Amino acid sequence: MDKKERIAILQHIVKINTENGNEESVAKYFQGLLNNHGIESKLIEFSPGRSNLVAEISNGTGKTLALSGHMDVVNAGDTSKWTHPPFSAHIEEDVIWGRGTSDMKSGLAALVIAFIELNESRRFKGRIKLLATVGEEIGELGAKQLTDLGYADGIDAMLIGEPCNVGIVYAHKGSLNYKVISKGVAAHSSTPEFGSNAIEHLTAAMTMISERIVAKAETYENPVLGKTYNNITLITGGIQVNSIPDYAEFEANARTIPEFDNSAVIKEVKAVINELNQKEHFDLDVVVTADQYPVETAPNSTLVQTIIEVTNSMESLSVKHLLKSMGDVIGEDLNYIGLPTGEKQPLAPISTSGTTDAAQFIRANKDLELAVYGPGMPMLNHKINERLPLEQYLDFIEAYKIIIEKYLSGRCF
Repeated sequence: MDKKERIAILQHIVKINTENGNEESVAKYFQGLLNNHGIESKLIEFSPGRSNLVAEISNGTGKTLALSGHMDVVNAGDTSKWTHPPFSAHIEEDVIWGRGTSDMKSGLAALVIAFIELNESRRFKGRIKLLATVGEEIGELGAKQLTDLGYADGIDAMLIGEPCNVGIVYAHKGSLNYKVISKGVAAHSSTPEFGSNAIEHLTAAMTMISERIVAKAETYENPVLGKTYNNITLITGGIQVNSIPDYAEFEANARTIPEFDNSAVIKEVKAVINELNQKEHFDLDVVVTADQYPVETAPNSTLVQTIIEVTNSMESLSVKHLLKSMGDVIGEDLNYIGLPTGEKQPLAPISTSGTTDAAQFIRANKDLELAVYGPGMPMLNHKINERLPLEQYLDFIEAYKIIIEKYLSGRCF
């Protein structure tokens, strides 16, 4: 493909509004693109209007490398505050604007194009799987479904094109969302003895749960990921000021480590609830709403080392160059990220607190080689005026092709 076609592909999918849904439109577009290049693919429906896309190419025997990215984007927010409409894919001064340009339609498009062009060149050995997912932003829904259905079976390594370009993520914390519900009995506030205050009972649960998790978290620390932490982020209850509330709930998010993981956190929550429910009038329950486990893979895997070797030969993807180019786009000096002025900082494996679809896919292979590495402007993810320099997107396509070829051919080091 030439530069014009590569850019047109990205523009097309950015123009498709996939705010927490409607991913099937992107999946069908890519399916047509793959078909035009002689590659069969399959849509795996999650729900009406939401379908994952899977495809596979092979060339002889060898390892199996999966390429993955998600098709959904977060809500664009107040569209009147955008310099250019969030689904216009407007290009100005070689910068493309729009929701998903960074997180992560540029990474997904780059992987798809690399997949197509490698199929044409046959410059690889083994198998390459393409897994484009729905619902990553809320629950990693597609990745869970594909893993449960066996589409991640037999994968040796996975390259996820999330916007991570100044480091290669090989490990990240888990994410656990849960809701605690308190039921009471409504009454007039002048006669509280006839009621049961759901908010007061919920408050007791909030305090005890927070204290228990904090105390337990202090006893476990992962050398890479640090400690588990828990945050109460939403609370609702009551209907008016002079009524005893008969319902209240809070929602919380825990970021977990292998040593104190999701199941251990929810065990503490349930222990508190069981204890409080022994008291008069308490009626508490807990519901898990999202459950993504922590991921910790080898930082020195062949896949990670291949990426480092390839990018070391591409000045445009050096940490120094990327920080400079991204800083120019937003009009800010990005050296605060950790690059001393004038020094060359090599690309290196890193860990993060944010979760990815890898939390689901790794269930199929605990020894999976993982690299989360892709184009984007991480400081603009989920924000108004998300955008990306096209140079970065185009450079990643070329890098991906070389990385995949070298990894699968074993022509590295």
